[in-house]
Amino acid sequence: MRIRRALVAVALLALLAACGGDGDGTTVPSGSGDPVLIIADGPISEPGMSVADALGHRATDDLLTVSGALFVDPDGTVRLCDAIAESFPPQCGGERVVVQGLDLVAVAGLQSEGGVSWAEGVTIFGSVE
Repeated sequence: MRIRRALVAVALLALLAACGGDGDGTTVPSGSGDPVLIIADGPISEPGMSVADALGHRATDDLLTVSGALFVDPDGTVRLCDAIAESFPPQCGGERVVVQGLDLVAVAGLQSEGGVSWAEGVTIFGSVE
């Protein structure tokens, strides 16, 4: 398990180093009202806080490390979720935040089925807007 977390952290660090704005193909539905976690350059500390805890920092300039399950909807919306709903394909469960600025190519363990993609144990560094 530690090796997997380390690999995810390394992959995300490489991603964050290469990340450069909003032109990465991720989308945020207009008028969704969902909070957005915007990727930032910086260190990833293990483990990150839960999505529910990160939502307590909503609309601040704080940079946070957040861990959860990553989901990509068929429309391209990317979300980080506190839980995985038991279904197949899995669904985003619990608290959730839309993720903006993440290069999905660098996400380790991303699986796809039925138009939905997901990865467990993803840690992201950014700010909640």
